[in-house]
Amino acid sequence: MSEPGQQGQQSQQGQQGQQGQHRGSRVGRIPSLSHNSTSLLVRITHVSLNPADLVLLKSLPPWLPVRRAPVSGMDFAGEVVAVGDAVPSEMGLRPADGVCGAMGLWEVAKGCGTLAEFAVVESSLVAKVPASWTGKDAVGVMGVAGQTAVAMARCVMAGGGMQGKRVLVNGASGGVGSVLVQVCRGLGAEVVAVCSGANAGLLIDYRAHNPLEQYLADVFSGRPFDAILDCVGSQPLYAHSPGYLKPDGKFINIVGGWSQGVIPFVRNKLRPCSLGGTPRSYELFLLSSSGKTAREAASWVDQGIIKQAVIDSEFTMEQAVEAFEKLATGRAKGKIIVKVESS
Repeated sequence: MSEPGQQGQQSQQGQQGQQGQHRGSRVGRIPSLSHNSTSLLVRITHVSLNPADLVLLKSLPPWLPVRRAPVSGMDFAGEVVAVGDAVPSEMGLRPADGVCGAMGLWEVAKGCGTLAEFAVVESSLVAKVPASWTGKDAVGVMGVAGQTAVAMARCVMAGGGMQGKRVLVNGASGGVGSVLVQVCRGLGAEVVAVCSGANAGLLIDYRAHNPLEQYLADVFSGRPFDAILDCVGSQPLYAHSPGYLKPDGKFINIVGGWSQGVIPFVRNKLRPCSLGGTPRSYELFLLSSSGKTAREAASWVDQGIIKQAVIDSEFTMEQAVEAFEKLATGRAKGKIIVKVESS
Protein backbone atom coordinates (compact mmCIF):
# COMPACT_ATOMS: atom_id res chain seq x y z
CA MET A 1 0.00 0.00 0.00
CA SER A 2 2.87 2.40 -0.65
CA GLU A 3 1.45 4.09 -3.72
CA PRO A 4 -1.51 5.79 -1.98
CA GLY A 5 0.93 7.43 0.41
CA GLN A 6 3.06 8.56 -2.49
CA GLN A 7 -0.04 9.96 -4.13
CA GLY A 8 -1.01 11.93 -1.03
CA GLN A 9 2.50 13.34 -0.58
CA GLN A 10 2.85 14.27 -4.23
CA SER A 11 -0.52 15.99 -4.34
CA GLN A 12 0.26 17.99 -1.23
CA GLN A 13 3.86 18.86 -1.97
CA GLY A 14 3.29 19.99 -5.52
CA GLN A 15 5.44 17.53 -7.43
CA GLN A 16 2.76 17.33 -10.08
CA GLY A 17 2.22 21.08 -10.64
CA GLN A 18 2.32 22.06 -14.30
CA GLN A 19 1.29 24.99 -16.45
CA GLY A 20 -1.79 24.76 -18.66
CA GLN A 21 -4.83 22.62 -17.96
CA HIS A 22 -3.28 20.10 -15.63
CA ARG A 23 -3.36 19.16 -11.99
CA GLY A 24 -1.89 21.44 -9.32
CA SER A 25 -0.64 21.60 -5.79
CA ARG A 26 1.04 23.98 -3.42
CA VAL A 27 0.82 27.73 -3.52
CA GLY A 28 3.29 29.03 -6.10
CA ARG A 29 2.70 26.06 -8.43
CA ILE A 30 -0.99 26.55 -8.98
CA PRO A 31 -2.14 25.25 -12.39
CA SER A 32 -3.54 27.76 -14.84
CA LEU A 33 -6.45 27.72 -17.28
CA SER A 34 -5.66 27.93 -20.97
CA HIS A 35 -7.35 30.32 -23.42
CA ASN A 36 -10.92 29.34 -24.35
CA SER A 37 -11.04 26.90 -21.45
CA THR A 38 -14.35 25.33 -20.38
CA SER A 39 -12.77 24.24 -17.09
CA LEU A 40 -12.64 25.55 -13.54
CA LEU A 41 -9.68 25.91 -11.24
CA VAL A 42 -10.87 24.49 -7.92
CA ARG A 43 -9.23 24.67 -4.50
CA ILE A 44 -9.96 21.21 -3.15
CA THR A 45 -11.25 20.95 0.41
CA HIS A 46 -12.45 17.33 0.57
CA VAL A 47 -12.02 14.11 -1.39
CA SER A 48 -13.99 10.91 -0.80
CA LEU A 49 -12.49 7.56 -1.73
CA ASN A 50 -14.09 4.92 -3.95
CA PRO A 51 -13.31 1.27 -4.72
CA ALA A 52 -12.41 2.40 -8.24
CA ASP A 53 -9.52 4.40 -6.75
CA LEU A 54 -8.05 1.18 -5.39
CA VAL A 55 -8.57 -0.63 -8.70
CA LEU A 56 -6.64 2.09 -10.54
CA LEU A 57 -3.82 2.06 -7.99
CA LYS A 58 -3.45 -1.70 -8.25
CA SER A 59 -3.80 -2.02 -12.01
CA LEU A 60 -1.96 1.04 -13.39
CA PRO A 61 1.72 1.42 -12.38
CA PRO A 62 2.94 4.98 -11.74
CA TRP A 63 5.79 4.67 -14.26
CA LEU A 64 3.45 4.68 -17.28
CA PRO A 65 4.20 7.72 -19.51
CA VAL A 66 0.67 9.10 -19.04
CA ARG A 67 0.94 8.77 -15.25
CA ARG A 68 4.02 10.79 -14.38
CA ALA A 69 3.70 11.93 -10.73
CA PRO A 70 0.15 10.51 -10.65
CA VAL A 71 -2.52 11.85 -8.33
CA SER A 72 -5.39 9.65 -7.13
CA GLY A 73 -8.98 10.57 -6.42
CA MET A 74 -12.21 10.93 -8.39
CA ASP A 75 -14.57 12.72 -6.01
CA PHE A 76 -14.02 16.32 -4.98
CA ALA A 77 -15.54 19.24 -3.15
CA GLY A 78 -13.99 22.65 -3.05
CA GLU A 79 -14.12 26.32 -3.93
CA VAL A 80 -13.91 27.83 -7.41
CA VAL A 81 -10.75 29.92 -7.77
CA ALA A 82 -11.01 30.75 -11.49
CA VAL A 83 -13.56 30.21 -14.25
CA GLY A 84 -12.48 29.44 -17.81
CA ASP A 85 -13.40 32.09 -20.35
CA ALA A 86 -15.42 29.58 -22.39
CA VAL A 87 -17.53 28.24 -19.49
CA PRO A 88 -21.18 28.84 -20.47
CA SER A 89 -22.58 31.78 -18.53
CA GLU A 90 -25.88 29.96 -17.97
CA MET A 91 -24.05 27.57 -15.62
CA GLY A 92 -23.81 30.48 -13.17
CA LEU A 93 -20.36 29.49 -11.88
CA ARG A 94 -18.28 32.18 -10.22
CA PRO A 95 -15.15 32.40 -8.07
CA ALA A 96 -15.82 31.46 -4.43
CA ASP A 97 -18.71 29.14 -5.35
CA GLY A 98 -18.70 25.82 -3.52
CA VAL A 99 -18.71 22.97 -6.05
CA CYS A 100 -18.54 19.19 -5.99
CA GLY A 101 -18.63 16.21 -8.33
CA ALA A 102 -16.35 13.54 -9.75
CA MET A 103 -13.56 13.50 -12.31
CA GLY A 104 -13.87 11.28 -15.36
CA LEU A 105 -12.28 7.85 -15.08
CA TRP A 106 -9.88 8.50 -17.95
CA GLU A 107 -8.52 11.65 -16.32
CA VAL A 108 -7.86 9.77 -13.08
CA ALA A 109 -6.33 6.86 -15.00
CA LYS A 110 -3.88 9.38 -16.49
CA GLY A 111 -3.01 10.48 -12.96
CA CYS A 112 -4.93 13.77 -13.03
CA GLY A 113 -6.92 13.05 -9.88
CA THR A 114 -8.36 15.25 -7.16
CA LEU A 115 -6.28 14.36 -4.09
CA ALA A 116 -4.43 17.67 -4.40
CA GLU A 117 -4.72 21.22 -3.11
CA PHE A 118 -5.83 22.48 -6.53
CA ALA A 119 -7.33 20.74 -9.56
CA VAL A 120 -8.54 21.77 -12.98
CA VAL A 121 -12.03 20.33 -13.44
CA GLU A 122 -14.23 20.36 -16.53
CA SER A 123 -17.19 22.61 -15.73
CA SER A 124 -19.69 20.11 -17.14
CA LEU A 125 -18.79 17.68 -14.32
CA VAL A 126 -19.66 19.92 -11.36
CA ALA A 127 -22.65 20.71 -9.22
CA LYS A 128 -22.95 23.49 -6.68
CA VAL A 129 -22.80 22.37 -3.07
CA PRO A 130 -26.36 22.47 -1.66
CA ALA A 131 -26.87 25.55 0.49
CA SER A 132 -27.58 23.56 3.65
CA TRP A 133 -24.56 21.24 3.28
CA THR A 134 -20.80 21.52 3.64
CA GLY A 135 -18.20 20.20 1.21
CA LYS A 136 -17.59 17.30 3.59
CA ASP A 137 -21.25 16.29 3.30
CA ALA A 138 -21.49 16.84 -0.43
CA VAL A 139 -18.30 15.16 -1.67
CA GLY A 140 -19.63 11.59 -1.50
CA VAL A 141 -23.29 12.21 -2.26
CA MET A 142 -22.50 14.26 -5.38
CA GLY A 143 -19.46 12.12 -6.18
CA VAL A 144 -19.27 8.63 -7.65
CA ALA A 145 -21.32 6.91 -4.93
CA GLY A 146 -24.21 9.37 -4.97
CA GLN A 147 -24.23 9.60 -8.75
CA THR A 148 -24.34 5.80 -8.97
CA ALA A 149 -27.26 5.69 -6.54
CA VAL A 150 -29.17 8.31 -8.53
CA ALA A 151 -28.57 6.50 -11.82
CA MET A 152 -29.64 3.14 -10.32
CA ALA A 153 -32.81 4.74 -9.00
CA ARG A 154 -33.51 6.09 -12.49
CA CYS A 155 -33.30 2.53 -13.84
CA VAL A 156 -35.86 1.36 -11.31
CA MET A 157 -38.17 4.29 -12.10
CA ALA A 158 -38.00 3.84 -15.88
CA GLY A 159 -41.53 3.52 -17.20
CA GLY A 160 -43.34 3.65 -13.87
CA GLY A 161 -41.81 5.78 -11.15
CA MET A 162 -40.81 4.56 -7.70
CA GLN A 163 -44.03 5.00 -5.74
CA GLY A 164 -45.33 1.76 -4.27
CA LYS A 165 -42.51 -0.46 -5.49
CA ARG A 166 -40.71 -2.94 -3.24
CA VAL A 167 -36.93 -2.67 -3.52
CA LEU A 168 -34.13 -4.72 -1.95
CA VAL A 169 -30.80 -2.93 -1.42
CA ASN A 170 -27.89 -5.30 -0.80
CA GLY A 171 -24.93 -3.57 0.86
CA ALA A 172 -27.10 -0.83 2.33
CA SER A 173 -24.49 0.61 4.68
CA GLY A 174 -21.87 1.37 2.00
CA GLY A 175 -21.32 4.59 0.11
CA VAL A 176 -23.79 3.77 -2.68
CA GLY A 177 -26.22 1.76 -0.59
CA SER A 178 -26.64 4.41 2.10
CA VAL A 179 -27.72 6.94 -0.55
CA LEU A 180 -29.88 4.40 -2.41
CA VAL A 181 -31.92 3.60 0.68
CA GLN A 182 -32.69 7.30 1.17
CA VAL A 183 -33.50 7.90 -2.50
CA CYS A 184 -35.81 4.92 -2.88
CA ARG A 185 -37.64 5.68 0.36
CA GLY A 186 -37.84 9.38 -0.42
CA LEU A 187 -39.41 8.63 -3.81
CA GLY A 188 -42.06 6.36 -2.31
CA ALA A 189 -40.68 2.81 -2.44
CA GLU A 190 -40.80 0.20 0.30
CA VAL A 191 -37.15 -0.59 0.98
CA VAL A 192 -35.65 -3.72 2.49
CA ALA A 193 -31.97 -3.21 3.30
CA VAL A 194 -29.32 -5.91 3.70
CA CYS A 195 -25.99 -5.50 5.49
CA SER A 196 -24.31 -6.74 8.65
CA GLY A 197 -26.18 -6.16 11.90
CA ALA A 198 -23.41 -3.88 13.12
CA ASN A 199 -24.04 -1.35 10.39
CA ALA A 200 -27.63 -0.14 10.56
CA GLY A 201 -31.01 -0.70 12.07
CA LEU A 202 -33.60 -0.90 9.28
CA LEU A 203 -32.41 -4.11 7.78
CA ILE A 204 -31.87 -7.78 7.31
CA ASP A 205 -28.63 -8.95 8.91
CA TYR A 206 -27.08 -11.31 6.35
CA ARG A 207 -24.95 -12.89 9.07
CA ALA A 208 -27.99 -13.82 11.13
CA HIS A 209 -29.83 -15.26 8.12
CA ASN A 210 -27.45 -17.63 6.36
CA PRO A 211 -28.04 -18.50 3.60
CA LEU A 212 -29.58 -15.12 2.88
CA GLU A 213 -31.19 -16.31 -0.35
CA GLN A 214 -33.23 -18.99 1.44
CA TYR A 215 -34.41 -16.49 4.02
CA LEU A 216 -35.51 -14.06 1.29
CA ALA A 217 -37.40 -16.82 -0.51
CA ASP A 218 -39.14 -17.87 2.70
CA VAL A 219 -40.21 -14.33 3.60
CA PHE A 220 -40.77 -12.64 0.24
CA SER A 221 -41.92 -15.37 -2.17
CA GLY A 222 -45.52 -14.19 -1.71
CA ARG A 223 -44.66 -10.51 -2.13
CA PRO A 224 -41.62 -10.43 -4.40
CA PHE A 225 -39.46 -7.40 -5.13
CA ASP A 226 -39.82 -5.11 -8.12
CA ALA A 227 -36.06 -4.50 -8.09
CA ILE A 228 -32.92 -5.76 -6.39
CA LEU A 229 -30.05 -3.27 -6.25
CA ASP A 230 -26.84 -5.16 -5.49
CA CYS A 231 -23.99 -2.98 -4.23
CA VAL A 232 -21.91 -5.98 -3.17
CA GLY A 233 -21.77 -8.23 -6.22
CA SER A 234 -23.47 -11.39 -4.96
CA GLN A 235 -23.85 -14.07 -7.62
CA PRO A 236 -26.02 -16.30 -5.37
CA LEU A 237 -28.40 -13.39 -4.78
CA TYR A 238 -29.03 -13.21 -8.52
CA ALA A 239 -28.97 -16.96 -9.19
CA HIS A 240 -31.74 -17.55 -6.62
CA SER A 241 -33.69 -14.39 -7.43
CA PRO A 242 -36.70 -16.15 -9.04
CA GLY A 243 -37.67 -17.04 -5.47
CA TYR A 244 -38.12 -13.37 -4.46
CA LEU A 245 -37.91 -11.13 -7.59
CA LYS A 246 -40.90 -10.57 -9.85
CA PRO A 247 -40.66 -12.11 -13.34
CA ASP A 248 -40.49 -8.62 -14.83
CA GLY A 249 -38.34 -7.30 -11.97
CA LYS A 250 -34.90 -5.77 -12.37
CA PHE A 251 -31.66 -7.03 -10.86
CA ILE A 252 -28.99 -4.31 -11.03
CA ASN A 253 -25.41 -5.01 -9.96
CA ILE A 254 -22.63 -2.42 -9.68
CA VAL A 255 -19.72 -4.70 -8.70
CA GLY A 256 -17.88 -6.41 -11.54
CA GLY A 257 -15.50 -8.51 -9.43
CA TRP A 258 -11.95 -9.46 -10.38
CA SER A 259 -12.89 -9.76 -14.08
CA GLN A 260 -14.21 -6.15 -14.03
CA GLY A 261 -17.65 -7.41 -14.99
CA VAL A 262 -16.78 -9.60 -17.99
CA ILE A 263 -17.65 -12.92 -16.31
CA PRO A 264 -20.88 -11.72 -14.61
CA PHE A 265 -22.01 -10.11 -17.87
CA VAL A 266 -21.46 -13.27 -19.93
CA ARG A 267 -22.88 -15.61 -17.30
CA ASN A 268 -25.93 -13.57 -16.34
CA LYS A 269 -26.72 -11.40 -19.33
CA LEU A 270 -25.87 -13.61 -22.31
CA ARG A 271 -26.46 -17.18 -21.13
CA PRO A 272 -29.98 -18.36 -22.09
CA CYS A 273 -32.24 -20.09 -19.59
CA SER A 274 -32.05 -23.29 -21.63
CA LEU A 275 -28.35 -23.47 -20.78
CA GLY A 276 -28.77 -22.77 -17.08
CA GLY A 277 -29.29 -19.02 -17.14
CA THR A 278 -31.45 -17.33 -14.52
CA PRO A 279 -34.89 -16.24 -15.83
CA ARG A 280 -34.64 -12.69 -14.52
CA SER A 281 -33.41 -9.43 -16.01
CA TYR A 282 -29.77 -8.65 -15.17
CA GLU A 283 -27.95 -5.37 -15.58
CA LEU A 284 -24.31 -4.66 -14.74
CA PHE A 285 -24.21 -0.94 -14.07
CA LEU A 286 -21.01 1.01 -14.78
CA LEU A 287 -21.14 4.74 -14.11
CA SER A 288 -19.61 7.52 -16.18
CA SER A 289 -19.18 10.68 -14.11
CA SER A 290 -21.78 13.27 -15.03
CA GLY A 291 -22.39 16.80 -13.86
CA LYS A 292 -26.06 16.35 -14.75
CA THR A 293 -26.33 13.41 -12.38
CA ALA A 294 -24.40 15.28 -9.67
CA ARG A 295 -26.80 18.20 -10.03
CA GLU A 296 -29.77 15.83 -9.81
CA ALA A 297 -28.37 14.43 -6.56
CA ALA A 298 -27.97 18.01 -5.28
CA SER A 299 -31.58 18.78 -6.20
CA TRP A 300 -32.74 15.71 -4.26
CA VAL A 301 -30.86 17.07 -1.25
CA ASP A 302 -32.67 20.38 -1.63
CA GLN A 303 -36.01 18.52 -1.87
CA GLY A 304 -35.29 16.50 1.28
CA ILE A 305 -35.21 13.18 -0.57
CA ILE A 306 -31.57 12.69 0.42
CA LYS A 307 -31.39 13.77 4.04
CA GLN A 308 -27.85 13.03 5.14
CA ALA A 309 -24.38 12.04 4.04
CA VAL A 310 -23.29 8.85 5.77
CA ILE A 311 -19.61 9.31 6.65
CA ASP A 312 -17.52 6.49 8.07
CA SER A 313 -14.39 8.46 8.91
CA GLU A 314 -12.33 11.50 8.02
CA PHE A 315 -8.56 11.58 7.48
CA THR A 316 -6.05 14.35 6.83
CA MET A 317 -3.80 14.41 3.76
CA GLU A 318 -0.96 13.15 5.93
CA GLN A 319 -3.14 10.13 6.76
CA ALA A 320 -3.90 9.26 3.13
CA VAL A 321 -2.29 5.82 3.47
CA GLU A 322 -4.52 5.02 6.43
CA ALA A 323 -7.57 6.17 4.47
CA PHE A 324 -6.77 3.84 1.58
CA GLU A 325 -6.06 0.99 3.98
CA LYS A 326 -9.48 1.51 5.58
CA LEU A 327 -11.06 1.53 2.12
CA ALA A 328 -9.32 -1.75 1.27
CA THR A 329 -10.98 -3.53 4.20
CA GLY A 330 -14.37 -3.16 2.49
CA ARG A 331 -15.96 -2.48 5.88
CA ALA A 332 -16.60 1.24 5.75
CA LYS A 333 -20.05 2.38 6.87
CA GLY A 334 -20.66 5.14 4.35
CA LYS A 335 -17.88 7.24 2.84
CA ILE A 336 -14.24 7.66 3.77
CA ILE A 337 -13.26 11.32 3.50
CA VAL A 338 -9.84 12.95 3.12
CA LYS A 339 -9.72 16.57 4.23
CA VAL A 340 -7.30 18.54 2.06
CA GLU A 341 -5.58 21.38 3.88
CA SER A 342 -4.68 24.38 1.73
CA SER A 343 -2.19 27.09 2.69
